[in-house]
Amino acid sequence: MSKKTALILSGGGAKGAFECAAEKYAREVKGYQWDIIAGVSVGALNGVMLGMEKYDRLYEVWNTISNDQVYTGGFNVWSVIKILFGAKSFYGNEPLRRMLIQEYEPGKIKADLRIGSVSLVSGEYTQFTPDMPNFLEAVLASTVIPIIWSPVEVSPEYPGMVDGGVRNVSPLGDVLASEPDEIIVINCDTEQLAPQPDATKNLLKIGLRTSDILVNELFRGDVNEFIRINALVKEAAEQGVILHNPANGKPYKYYECKVIEPESPLGDPLDFSQLSVQRSLKAGWERAKAVLGA
Repeated sequence: MSKKTALILSGGGAKGAFECAAEKYAREVKGYQWDIIAGVSVGALNGVMLGMEKYDRLYEVWNTISNDQVYTGGFNVWSVIKILFGAKSFYGNEPLRRMLIQEYEPGKIKADLRIGSVSLVSGEYTQFTPDMPNFLEAVLASTVIPIIWSPVEVSPEYPGMVDGGVRNVSPLGDVLASEPDEIIVINCDTEQLAPQPDATKNLLKIGLRTSDILVNELFRGDVNEFIRINALVKEAAEQGVILHNPANGKPYKYYECKVIEPESPLGDPLDFSQLSVQRSLKAGWERAKAVLGA
């Protein structure tokens, strides 16, 4: 029986190019196939394309993308005035919405796909699957960095939805119930955040830096706790002991798990210039090669 493999894709805006190249290496060079794909933020966008097996098209999108294909507006006097008069964000994401509508073909989804988003109204994290109503809106919602873009009204049941990474940066929990045999986690940020001298320059910089710090802390907490428990399960099994989950009484399962993440910072999550994207693509390929082997 072949192994059941899960792919976990984190957030990171333009740094999602790193995910694209790392996944490409894992699939094309090492032969990975994804039974389960879970993503948040830009990981949701990459995940949808991978779930449809639009591999070449995803790589093409990243190799031709630019800021104006993702968002409109910016942090300027006019956007600040609009915020003062009730606007919910500095940027608009209509170009990204149009791209999603153009690319999405629900009949082509083959993997078990899960996309995470959080409601600012309820505070709850929701795992969306393609069979749920308004799935495309949920995907768009998962990309919404609060203040940068406006929350998405997915449905009356799911109001004010934003980036799933607000609560679940590495959606490991979204796949563990399916008990995969191996998990590949692709993260867009380094283990240690690099200093950012201009972090307090303006409101936008403060917001983005705060988000980076929170996201990094959540990711480290999630992944480190998973790795810790996973190691204990393996060690106990080698001694003939089975550990059980105190919440439900079920035995813990050991998972093969590899984490692919950059060794050095990839840059601004809103910089979709080809200079930045190509740097991230190269880093993703090289880092996957280092982690998974040549």
